[in-house]
Amino acid sequence: MRTFGIMVSALALGACAQLPLSTPNVQSDWDRTLYYARKDVEAGNYFAADRLLDEYVRVHPDTREVKEIAFWKAVYTLDPANERGSLAAGIAALDQYLATADSAGLYRNEALVLRRTAVAAQGLTAGGGTGPPTALSSAQGTDTAVVVTRTREEEIAALKDQLAKTKDELAKVSAELDRIKKRLANPSR
Repeated sequence: MRTFGIMVSALALGACAQLPLSTPNVQSDWDRTLYYARKDVEAGNYFAADRLLDEYVRVHPDTREVKEIAFWKAVYTLDPANERGSLAAGIAALDQYLATADSAGLYRNEALVLRRTAVAAQGLTAGGGTGPPTALSSAQGTDTAVVVTRTREEEIAALKDQLAKTKDELAKVSAELDRIKKRLANPSR
């Protein structure tokens, strides 16, 4: 009976003990990787941050966190302080992340907002800052496909309008120059 009591006690203690799971190590590696990647970015070393993220993908393939690496790489590509990054490359990277991230993606909403912001910045940069960008993003088909909805016809129409305005301004400047020439030719008037 005493042996039975010891066995029950041992089983009860064993049942209360928590066995470590394999994912806490992955999570701590994830946290550590993001921490050091952010430190590298703060120091302006985007190359080192990119390598850290790539190493995490190599060491922890097929984990949920690996899918989120694409978001961070896109963010670092969009950063204006990153000499190797660009708006176009960052938008493409966000599109790739959004296409692969399911609705439970950790940074899906942030990626959508950041993509719209990057497209707007790209429109301002391309248009020389003359008004709001006309490129809009919207979900099309499935929830994961994000497409720029500006059509070729809309862009051609916008360019024609801009050309017409430029022609009008040029005609006004030309008329003013003709008036100045006439005035200079006859200074007695």
